[in-house]
Amino acid sequence: MIYRRLTLALLAICLFSCKPKLDYKEKRAEVIKYHDAVMADAGNVVDKQIRLGEMLKNLSALKAKNPSIDTVKEKDSIIVVQARLNKADEAMNDWMHKFEPDVTGKSNEQAIAYFESEKLKIQHVDSLFKQEIRLADSYLSKFKN
Repeated sequence: MIYRRLTLALLAICLFSCKPKLDYKEKRAEVIKYHDAVMADAGNVVDKQIRLGEMLKNLSALKAKNPSIDTVKEKDSIIVVQARLNKADEAMNDWMHKFEPDVTGKSNEQAIAYFESEKLKIQHVDSLFKQEIRLADSYLSKFKN
């Protein structure tokens, strides 16, 4: 009975202490995969920026379709929604310009810490994209005919 418990205890210690060492390349691949998923939303952001820009250029056509709207108010709203989308787009561009996948000269642990930090940053950009896309969708839905 004692040998059995001792064997189980040693086995448990071995299992928990023998974790495979995390390689920075796995973390880097995780960050790049996350970035690629966020890039799909970047196209959505650009599409909405274009649609809003067209609306801004054609306020008279918008008024013709929706006679009850206040074009001055809508112009201001369009500018605000566009600015928010631009800010989200700039956040993505900023992250991409600062992201450095080459970690030459860093230890594995330093590289892992760097990629974990970058993953948090790209997750923030993802949240920002999703928030601004929802806002733009909400605004644009007022004009769907």
